[in-house]
Amino acid sequence: MPSSQPKNRFQELIDAVWTMTLATSGETGPWSAPVYYLYREKRFYFFSSPGSRHIQDGEGRLCAASIFRVHERVDHLEGIQMSGAIHSQKPGIRSAGAAGAYARRFGIPVPGADFLTFFQNAFHARLYAFCPDQIYHMDNRKGFGNREIIHL
Repeated sequence: MPSSQPKNRFQELIDAVWTMTLATSGETGPWSAPVYYLYREKRFYFFSSPGSRHIQDGEGRLCAASIFRVHERVDHLEGIQMSGAIHSQKPGIRSAGAAGAYARRFGIPVPGADFLTFFQNAFHARLYAFCPDQIYHMDNRKGFGNREIIHL
């Protein structure tokens, strides 16, 4: 059975790093896009324009995501590699709570309590979640190409 250390490192990384790169593929080919995220309830919440290429190509489809810590030494590269799907989040208690926590994490002042409407009006963005189905923690300090599966 895998040790809990990769899961602990996973949690440390997602708490310390603020951006995730989404990789999608559609009719016009592959695409990647960085997004700011909030990890909560085994989902990576983010705001994006419904018309953006990564949403058009990735919503409801198999895609990939990565989170990594920048380091100047090649043998210290560490990150998270995932496959999963992007899903639009419907208004409700879960999405309102995630939107509020997102605003607090990134210091975005939101007038009033309707975070979802604020983001839609101010940024023309809606709430989405990347829902991973496979997660790997990779850590070059343990050897190049070292990966361990994470079970949430």
